[in-house]
Amino acid sequence: MKNQYELTPEQRVEYSRHLMPCFKLPGGLPLKGGEGIYLVDLDGKKYMDFTSEQFVCLLGFGNREVAEAIYEQALCMPMVAPLHQTDLRYSLYHKLASIAPHHLNRVSFTLGGGLAIESAMKIALKNVPGSRNFITLYGGYHGTTFGTADATFLSARGGEEEIANESFYHFVNQAQHHFIKTQRPYCYRCPFSKEPGKCSLECAQSLKDTLLYRASGPVAGVIIEPIQSGGGQIPLPKEYLKEVRRICDETGALLIFDEIQTFGRTGEFFAAQYYDVEPDIIAFAKGMGSGMPVGGILIHDRLTGFENLMEDMQTFQNNHLTYAAVMKTLEIMERDHLLENGARVGAYMTERLLAMQKEFVFIGDVRGPGLAIGVELVKDPVTKEPFTEETMKEIFLWCVREGLFFQTAHSVIKLKPPLIITMQQAKEAMDILERCFQNINRNEDGLK
Repeated sequence: MKNQYELTPEQRVEYSRHLMPCFKLPGGLPLKGGEGIYLVDLDGKKYMDFTSEQFVCLLGFGNREVAEAIYEQALCMPMVAPLHQTDLRYSLYHKLASIAPHHLNRVSFTLGGGLAIESAMKIALKNVPGSRNFITLYGGYHGTTFGTADATFLSARGGEEEIANESFYHFVNQAQHHFIKTQRPYCYRCPFSKEPGKCSLECAQSLKDTLLYRASGPVAGVIIEPIQSGGGQIPLPKEYLKEVRRICDETGALLIFDEIQTFGRTGEFFAAQYYDVEPDIIAFAKGMGSGMPVGGILIHDRLTGFENLMEDMQTFQNNHLTYAAVMKTLEIMERDHLLENGARVGAYMTERLLAMQKEFVFIGDVRGPGLAIGVELVKDPVTKEPFTEETMKEIFLWCVREGLFFQTAHSVIKLKPPLIITMQQAKEAMDILERCFQNINRNEDGLK
């Protein structure tokens, strides 16, 4: 593996002063590159990357077919202005329509996930007369742009108002657009104190009440992650999403699925297909581009779109390097049956983790589906008091030393490896986690 920009240790220290502080977060590795599902550090040590690099690299690292597709397109035409059409553009849009839920057959690209949510918001505002409100859920993460900062709401426990972007908060509200938060269906920590089997979908009724009585006018859309990631890797129940679909139909609000992190991870291309719920708009990004900047929306064919180019024009939204990467990624996913592989390996990992849960009382909850797994750790299974930030850090560092890299959200371990992961690699990762759990001091004095 060649590093054409290799620096001396002294240069790395000197050059690091140019980085904004936000890019000096703890937990990062000094990387040389990547191979398959592995990150490779400057010393040549390999780590299984169960983040897929911010949940982006579904095909892992170093995929030659994707690289060659990008290279060939770069020789032809890397960038095409939004007003131009090409056969690649036509082919990609047709392909996306063919794999999307039935009626979501119109496509618009953006430069990333946050802008995709903004595009979805624009469509909703165009199609719901007089609307200016959006409903989002506690624990949701939808971006950090000015248009999405108010929609993002990070909290491990529904009801706690932990604002991710406090300095920018209310900017959009001041512009007369309003985000109203409501309770999420966090079944392990039910905000309505319901026990399993005794739920009457109070969370869905809460959303309906919010839509009808808390909004100061028509609601343009309900924005939901089918599987919350930043809020604790929480899959929303199927019956909840079906009820939300019914509520939106009843009230006229559009249902917007934020699938920026769920593309390809549930055993289907889109989580909407896994849940058998058809939203009005799907926002996509991240994994679809195999590392190239990508984002966009799929909208229902009954909706009015962007008839005026200036309504949502972005210079690089017709980036043909990205288009080539997306086309090749989709081709490989289908040819190599990676959706099926992700579902199969994810089921194995979930089975292993559920077996560990019987042995280790501090494993409070294991949740999937597919390769979108969350493992919530608690001090006490009765009170569900979460592990401390310090303990979670110790667990993370112990696993990194053993060769397993992942992200955490509060007291939740998030496991989202590339779709190319083999069963043997999954076994090795589960073995590392099991050894880690075996070494956890029950008094939380640290790891042995």
